[in-house]
Amino acid sequence: MEDYNSLADLHTHSKYSGLMRYMGLKFPDSVEEPEKIVRCAAKRGLSVVAVTDHNTIQGGLKAKEFAKKYDVDVVAGSEVMTNDGEILGLYLNEEIPKFLSAEETIDLIHEQGGLAICPHPYSPICHAVGDKIFDLDLDGVEVYNAYHRDGIVNNIALDKVLKNYHKKSFAFLGNSDAHIARMVGNGYTKFNGETADDLYKSIKSRTTSFHGNPTPLSDIILWSYNIVYASEKALFNSAFRKKEDNILKYQTTRFKKCLGAFCGMAYIGTPLPLVAGLAGNMYLKRKAKAKYKETYRI
Repeated sequence: MEDYNSLADLHTHSKYSGLMRYMGLKFPDSVEEPEKIVRCAAKRGLSVVAVTDHNTIQGGLKAKEFAKKYDVDVVAGSEVMTNDGEILGLYLNEEIPKFLSAEETIDLIHEQGGLAICPHPYSPICHAVGDKIFDLDLDGVEVYNAYHRDGIVNNIALDKVLKNYHKKSFAFLGNSDAHIARMVGNGYTKFNGETADDLYKSIKSRTTSFHGNPTPLSDIILWSYNIVYASEKALFNSAFRKKEDNILKYQTTRFKKCLGAFCGMAYIGTPLPLVAGLAGNMYLKRKAKAKYKETYRI
């Protein structure tokens, strides 16, 4: 049995992760500072952490500035949107364009010496690659994603990869998909060695393992509260102080900004975050069960 001595989390998001749309409104995907991600990685006993913001390596490059301060190796990465689903690029030095084919994206990652990983391949709520992973030149597959609390889609990923391992081998990875710092390390990859270089070699040689625990619902509720609160501040400053946030830029009328600010106050000033968290958890479970039936034709 392999004796792993170090842990890594290779899928996290910072405030550079861009905006998402929900019910016609824009919200930040994360509002977390890269430094806090690195600090929490150190507290959780991780040797390596990667910051993989959507379609940019900005957060990862910023996080690398704090590696020595917290004695954690930092990998710059990006969760790139392709025409076939999302691909994680790790060990990147240059940006990877979005909306290429998965094959083109992986080639560009490999051209700069990076690693190409498929995150949450069977997720019913993210842009997932699905069975196409077996046709791609991937270095690893995320078979455990702590953010997917249902457990079902992780089990599908592990089952599929195991059954096809004789045809296509991958490194097995576990990650948190953290959107706030306290989620870092909920899912993790085990490897031999201590450094980011050791981890790179372990992924290339397919000698990693995975573990973790589902992200607590309380953390997801806190994440939704944080993003609405940050949006509220940005809308207020934009509408009344004529000051745009450097991350959240709302190009719309003052009336819509005021309306958005009012809705944000209603959300963070009432039990709505708890209600939304519980409803979202039920929705994810239902979608995961439907994905299981679709995958296994039940």
